[in-house]
Amino acid sequence: MPAEFAVAPPLEPALRPAGARPLRPRAFTALVLHLTARQLKSSHHLTLLGWGWPVARQLAQLAVLVFIFGNVFDLDIENYPVFLFVGLMAWTWFSGAVSAATSSVLTQRHLVMQPRLPSSVLPIVAAMVPLVDVLFALPVLVLMLALSTGLEWGLLACPALLVLQLALVAGLGWLVAGVSVFLRDVPNLIGVALMILFYLTPVFYDRSRVPERFRWILDLNPMTTLIEAYRSLLLGTPGPGIVRLAVVAAVSVSFLVLGHRAFTRLAPRFADRL
Repeated sequence: MPAEFAVAPPLEPALRPAGARPLRPRAFTALVLHLTARQLKSSHHLTLLGWGWPVARQLAQLAVLVFIFGNVFDLDIENYPVFLFVGLMAWTWFSGAVSAATSSVLTQRHLVMQPRLPSSVLPIVAAMVPLVDVLFALPVLVLMLALSTGLEWGLLACPALLVLQLALVAGLGWLVAGVSVFLRDVPNLIGVALMILFYLTPVFYDRSRVPERFRWILDLNPMTTLIEAYRSLLLGTPGPGIVRLAVVAAVSVSFLVLGHRAFTRLAPRFADRL
């Protein structure tokens, strides 16, 4: 058979990225931080606003939503700009992380083929990049709080909710990233699902304004509880309650464990599919 028509043999198991020895937690964390910093630098390289673009995007969306739902369709929500910005920041991280994680393995095939680099870092990096972008908008939120309701002590408890949301997006990221390698329709399905889920999440409206018979639909979404918890800590609004928070914590940890297991089982077959 001519050389140009020869079929390349499949990668040997010893050469596959999934066969690499798992990294220790400290090395895994260092690798995630390194790849996150590198991706952030490449994203903002040679742009006029640079690191200001994440803040600019969120402020532009905030302005449009405040104009529509604070003036055109007045929802009569106290301190609406801050109320909306809190929900928008939490949702932006969630949607950006899940969307990026879905295609993280597909779009970074060159990293997956690196024998010593565990492919499990890629969905985590995809979750960390939008988190860093959101954190750049945090000073704007603190300033808005200081000029309106004042700073609450609950601000110090927000890192606990960030960890809980990180567990949720990491678990979902591992799950959808692994499945996307074998089912290429998944990224499109996730895009549609996130578009629908945005309207089923109280980002720009208050859950208490939703008729009682429909609230259970919103409560199936963990982000509903997390956004209400953020607002409770920062604005002093009624919180979701300890039971709903406990359920979301259990769901987030379950997704984290199941997502990692699913990704680990699928990873040895990535090289043959990419």
